[in-house]
Amino acid sequence: MEHFYDNFLEALTERYPRKIDLVNALIEILPLEKESIYRRLRKDIFFTAEEIMRVASAWNISLDNIISVNPNKIRPFRFNMIEFVNPQEDDYSLLENHNQTLEIIGQDPESRMVEITHTLPRSLYGRYENLTRFFTMKWRYKHDMPEVPLVFSDIQIPERMRAIEKEYIKRIHNISEINAIHDPRFIEHLVDDIVYFRSVRIITDEEVALLKEELLELIDHVEDVVSKGYLHNTGNKILFYLSHTWLESEYFLYESKYLTLSMVKILERNAVISFDKKVFLNFMEMFQSTKRSSVLMSASNSLQLVEFCTKQRNMVISSLR
Repeated sequence: MEHFYDNFLEALTERYPRKIDLVNALIEILPLEKESIYRRLRKDIFFTAEEIMRVASAWNISLDNIISVNPNKIRPFRFNMIEFVNPQEDDYSLLENHNQTLEIIGQDPESRMVEITHTLPRSLYGRYENLTRFFTMKWRYKHDMPEVPLVFSDIQIPERMRAIEKEYIKRIHNISEINAIHDPRFIEHLVDDIVYFRSVRIITDEEVALLKEELLELIDHVEDVVSKGYLHNTGNKILFYLSHTWLESEYFLYESKYLTLSMVKILERNAVISFDKKVFLNFMEMFQSTKRSSVLMSASNSLQLVEFCTKQRNMVISSLR
């Protein structure tokens, strides 16, 4: 109990380093006299559980960190559940705030982005209407399976959501260097999903044809950009890798002199995020390790890139007939 209580007092002191300021602030929250608060701060007696909860709620103090056995090992992450099928104003705000963060990062001429994925990342599928609808449908099934299954035709992307997706693409293209490491089967994984949803009659043959068309266009885009090693619209550098090892998790890192951002993808289209520098550095170590077991396809490996893209086209055409 005392360890927990010391952590709580430390959190109070971090907020108000001067004791008199802390006491006055606590008086405004708690129905206590000044001397009663001083006694609690001296540990003559303890704040009650109700008093701790009231202060933690008022000052947004994380009790998770306070009750941890070793709070120094706790790193801050945040998870915001975004509703993609029927988004509300809060959902739009979260996505727009993310774009604003990327805008700040992109202002640094030495900014960098890292994406490690085993399926199509948002940076690619977000360019296409039907692929975005498909990933939204997959998110729906993973997040909240309805009693009456939604079919692909039920998924419509609001105009404001599409505008946010396009803005996201624009913002990451302004980042000076993009490092993208993919599972060699990252397109095949998606094709397998499409085949499955067609088999259970969630997607019609006509809708599969639309997805097939966009996938072939996407492969052309990847081959064109990767062969040049830079983005057409900004000239910023792109380093595209294929991993030789299994990618156990999907994560995205953004770095600038202003801030760092780490994101780990969960539930198809959501992520947990952290602005903590140590979290970022730990993920960067993972990136460097993964990069050593990957082959760089950009600019210098044109023959292997052509072979890879040709194989992907043939696979899409034969699987999505």
